[in-house]
Amino acid sequence: MIPAIKRIFLYIDISFRLGVHNVLYIAWYRATLKTGIRKLFFPQKKYTVHEDLFMQGGTEHVLPVQWKESILKDAEKITKGNLRYYGYHWKRTGDPPNWFFNPFNGKQYPGASNHWTKLSAYNPRAGDIKNIWEASRFEWLVTLARAYAVSTDPVYLQTINKWLIDWIRKNPPNTGPNWKCGQEASIRIFNVLNSALILNQWNTPSSALIEFIYVHLERIRANIRYAMALDNNHGTSEAAGLFIGGSWLASTGLSVKQRKDGDMLSRKGRKLLENCVSHLIEEDGSFSQHSVTYHRVLLDTLIFVEVWRRYLNQPSFSGVFYERVRGAINWLVVMTDPVSGDAPNLGSNDGALFLNLHQCDYRDFRPTIQTASVLFDAMRKFNDGPWEEPLVWFDLQQNAKETTGANKESKLLPGGYVIMCGTESWGMLRYPRFRFRPSHNDVFHFDLWYRGKNILRDSGSYSYNPGENVSRDYFQSVKSHNTVTFDDNEQMPRLGRFLYGKWIKPLYIGDIEDHNDNSRQWSGAYIDIHGNLHRRTISWKENAWTIQDEFSGKFDEAVLRWRLPLDNLRLENNKIFSSWGMLEIISTGCTIEIEEEYESRYYWDMKKISVVKILSNRNTNVVTRIQLTD
Repeated sequence: MIPAIKRIFLYIDISFRLGVHNVLYIAWYRATLKTGIRKLFFPQKKYTVHEDLFMQGGTEHVLPVQWKESILKDAEKITKGNLRYYGYHWKRTGDPPNWFFNPFNGKQYPGASNHWTKLSAYNPRAGDIKNIWEASRFEWLVTLARAYAVSTDPVYLQTINKWLIDWIRKNPPNTGPNWKCGQEASIRIFNVLNSALILNQWNTPSSALIEFIYVHLERIRANIRYAMALDNNHGTSEAAGLFIGGSWLASTGLSVKQRKDGDMLSRKGRKLLENCVSHLIEEDGSFSQHSVTYHRVLLDTLIFVEVWRRYLNQPSFSGVFYERVRGAINWLVVMTDPVSGDAPNLGSNDGALFLNLHQCDYRDFRPTIQTASVLFDAMRKFNDGPWEEPLVWFDLQQNAKETTGANKESKLLPGGYVIMCGTESWGMLRYPRFRFRPSHNDVFHFDLWYRGKNILRDSGSYSYNPGENVSRDYFQSVKSHNTVTFDDNEQMPRLGRFLYGKWIKPLYIGDIEDHNDNSRQWSGAYIDIHGNLHRRTISWKENAWTIQDEFSGKFDEAVLRWRLPLDNLRLENNKIFSSWGMLEIISTGCTIEIEEEYESRYYWDMKKISVVKILSNRNTNVVTRIQLTD
């Protein structure tokens, strides 16, 4: 527990880091929620049109047989009342779904008829509110639209209209938990309009579809300042929602007022989006949220923005905008394993998958990279594969001039990452450079990959509100990363659910050095808030890696952890043998232990892994040698 006086100083320090104007606005926002003032900005309404949003008709799209069969298989599950949560868990939800049911704990969200300002995002009875929101993000709608487009089977369109009408009836504007977040409204706009594009009904919409988009735009517009104050993907998503939805409304609205309002919202969204991209994306492509999956959310959003800009004949964005977008694409390329398409489980992972127009696994980042590369650079990064399906729906198949390949290279990214490439292996290290708030205590975490397999692993996130059985702090903790823990202390103290204080600064961060024997090396160091020093040096050649950790300070115990795939590990003296190779610990006065702990690669999914712990009660050096073999 942090003493009250110290906590006050930590809050003052963090206020300047976050931006005083942002902190003051968020304080004002929360005050208006508690006093009921904010409710006045969001009147509860009723929809006036209760007809089908989409019409029968259209020609059958031709896709590779395997892609089509996979789409129809998922669509069949959906029509029988099952939904996929977070791109991974299939859950029974009903036909149509119960929009206020949490299938992970079997509980109903209380107060679904109340104004959204009166509802808590962390209701202990309902559990994680994301389990309520997920069905109302309409990922199922995109799957059913694709299924109808490749088969013209009317059952898919009938299910779409039945479920959407039911949602509209049970979720009137500003009533219930599904209106609590402006980003959720933006995601519904993305999925509804992308489905209209797939069904070729985007430019001849029904009056019900127009009203649906219009009321969602009103919800976003009235609270957009809060999203901007967060300096994260809420701002980019909501600005994109205004731009896409507003531009579409300006083009297709049935009244002068609808078109005029759409044009105004489009211009507002464009301005905010330009500001977000220039402010939140750094020159090296790093995003304000230190997370691979949130980085994908950013790129998926910008893909939608550019696709719809072109369809609606809107002017191009600025040169800076496209420069930063291309940097963000390259960042995800260097973070993605070229064999598996997976990436380090870096930072927060909430299960979001915006670009859901494909059948690839949730942890496959190739669909986003391929689509973004073709859209913004007219270049493919990968050869043909199921990750190309979004190109079909966005009519981009012919845009690519050539395939450049997703080649990785060792480099230092100023946003706080080091990429190191061996022959068939590569590594990623997270170093402390925080312009925006960190989400995990993961300073000097090191990820190692070999032939598409993640050898040294990150813990993930599991859930933002996991309930009583799982510690919310476990997955974000320094103990769940491949780095050093001093006396069970965190590297940075937690001040709130998504907020850490006393952001660590590096003592030094070295460049990547080339040696005469064709090996390469990187080194860096930091001092934590308790005065403990951690210096890490990593050397590599081909598939041999050496990590030297030096730690010193006034600690009682230091623990170095290596988180590995669950395997039949065999410890012999100071060597650990496994199916992927050998890990050797060289040090004096240290104890080696092997335990089983947990990781979460998908939201609300937790599986066991092996953890090697090296314990020391004194200042020392620990050398870890890793030899990767067949």
